[in-house]
Amino acid sequence: MLGEASRIHLAADLDVLTRKQLEEIQQSNLARTVEALGKNPAAAARWPGALDVRVARDLARLPLFSPADLQSTCPPGTEDLVLGDGGSGLALRSSGTSGRRKVLYHSWEFVERVAFLGARGVLGALGSSPRRIANFLYPAELNGAFSFAQDVTRLLDAMAFPMGSSALASPETPEVLRDHSVDTVICSPSAGIKLLTEDTAGALAAVRNFLYIGEILGESRERQLAEARPDLRVRSLSYSTSETGPIGYQCAYQSGSTHHLHEDALVVEVIDTAAERIQPDGRVGEVVVTTLTDSGMPLLRYQVGDEGYIETGACLCGSAARQLTLIGRVRQSVNVDSTTISQELVMDRLAGLGITDPADCQFQVLTHETGFSIRLLVSERTPSGLTVDDAVAALRGAYHMQRVFTAPSYRGLTVERVDSSRFHHTDRGKVPFFHEHHTD
Repeated sequence: MLGEASRIHLAADLDVLTRKQLEEIQQSNLARTVEALGKNPAAAARWPGALDVRVARDLARLPLFSPADLQSTCPPGTEDLVLGDGGSGLALRSSGTSGRRKVLYHSWEFVERVAFLGARGVLGALGSSPRRIANFLYPAELNGAFSFAQDVTRLLDAMAFPMGSSALASPETPEVLRDHSVDTVICSPSAGIKLLTEDTAGALAAVRNFLYIGEILGESRERQLAEARPDLRVRSLSYSTSETGPIGYQCAYQSGSTHHLHEDALVVEVIDTAAERIQPDGRVGEVVVTTLTDSGMPLLRYQVGDEGYIETGACLCGSAARQLTLIGRVRQSVNVDSTTISQELVMDRLAGLGITDPADCQFQVLTHETGFSIRLLVSERTPSGLTVDDAVAALRGAYHMQRVFTAPSYRGLTVERVDSSRFHHTDRGKVPFFHEHHTD
């Protein structure tokens, strides 16, 4: 079922490899990547020195490749990064959370490899294959998550129920899942919370696995699921991006935002961006990924936009694959009347009010004809009784928020404690921390 996916060698099971064996496979695949770049001078030119790379640590000599760099080199503007003729494959577009959307031309071989890694990760997380899988991810519009889940289901030899994100609002959905004894649900964290915790009639009793993708689940939502469904196994379907494919997976011993790395398929560095050096294990930095591929669009030292750290200890599962723990997106911020407000600043001030999980709040900036106002949404999981005065007093202690509150066009702040399903969601089901809305 899970055979070799392509010319890039992938192990059927990372758990059986020693650290030395894993590094040998990684080095062999890195050599294939460099060889492929050598046949495409336009691609190699994007990373001066790439053709001299021999081992993974040599990558540190290459320049970083940012989302802005990818924007300037992605199709349809140019196909400089496409290996081969680019005549067949799958076109995907990133969600745009870190800037203008980027288009990737993935070869069919790379797509097969992505599905292979996804299926291998699910087996690592659950121990055996689920039998009936409902896919509630957002389809179409050059979004790859839905088709990724379908491809993974096919490789697992399971029954696929392609529901799509719109089915989450259908009153018939619980009945469909019940009648067909669906045992596994794939969707975004916020959608999964609503679907699985509001099942008061027990229609989803057969669902034993919740596999999420697209954003960090968060401790608060994890606790809510555990309280409502203590029998439910909750795992990340994959730590993945449209640009790189799967980066990590969770084994049976992992939860939260910690993943084993697919080190036979890519190289992950955690770096101090300012000093341009690799962080020691245990130290937080920016996640940088090099895909190992000889087809599609290679990416060397690509800044995926996340922060995290490499765990210093070994996992209880015994795998030699290193563990990466994510802590959030890099530089999440919003510009409010010429003042930049970061997520870190807001969460630091709200911590004194008992709000410690970014998944429990959303900072909305509403632009009116006569100015702007702020609406702070907090979830039902936060302490009750939070008032506008409490929020203003807490936020005012930060210099940049004080500038916002004293701006001539500021029209006020409101606080609403709502069900988290009422937070603004993107078309693909993600819940951004900041949301800007223009009212007429």
